[in-house]
Amino acid sequence: MHSPAMRICPTCKRRYADSLQFCLEDGTGLEPLRESEPTLVDPQATLRLNPRETNPPSSPAKRGNMLILLGIAGVVVVGVVIVIAVIVVLQFGSTARDSSPSNRNQTSAASPAVEMRSTTEVIIDTNNQVGIALLNGDTEGLSRLLADDYRYVTDAGLTLNKAEVLLLMRTGNLSYESLKSTNEKVDVNSDSTRADLTANAQSKGQLRHQTFNDTNFYRNTYEKRNGRWQLISGVVWHRQ
Repeated sequence: MHSPAMRICPTCKRRYADSLQFCLEDGTGLEPLRESEPTLVDPQATLRLNPRETNPPSSPAKRGNMLILLGIAGVVVVGVVIVIAVIVVLQFGSTARDSSPSNRNQTSAASPAVEMRSTTEVIIDTNNQVGIALLNGDTEGLSRLLADDYRYVTDAGLTLNKAEVLLLMRTGNLSYESLKSTNEKVDVNSDSTRADLTANAQSKGQLRHQTFNDTNFYRNTYEKRNGRWQLISGVVWHRQ
């Protein structure tokens, strides 16, 4: 009986039916089988045949090329990621250098001036709040702004404490029609817990039903207590 024509893979020595053109294992082109050549019989070879395999297959060889291309693409992607990472590191490195000890020292050196300006603004604002409370007869607001040990002293010999000032306002024995401060200056101590505000003032109102219209120079002293600035004393020098 005549044996069917066969083909053989010159690389792995597997035999295939004559209808195949390429080895199903490594993609090598098949050659006609010479009976004297040793072969590795693949019992599943005929089972793997289907009509589409009779066309010159590109998948095995191209699969290898595709893997190579994917490998190259992977390297390129990794390279891009590395470049991006380097750029990010350089950017953050610049930020880190900006916060280096020398720069931090420069920032620290500038901080006292910033703090001084901030405290000055707070003192001026608090002093304005005291003036507004006096004009409006706001004893509750004034009570928050005046320290419990507050003292008011004038060069005419008038001395009042916090309770007396609030009582005079509640009973209508002290009222202001106008208050105006000019040439305000603030002197803050080294740890920003105490400050003196000096200014010229013009005030008009009534004290114990006696009208006054004064031009004076005053010094209000503030202290920061429990995180809040309060007026602890006011000294007034009248000007003729």
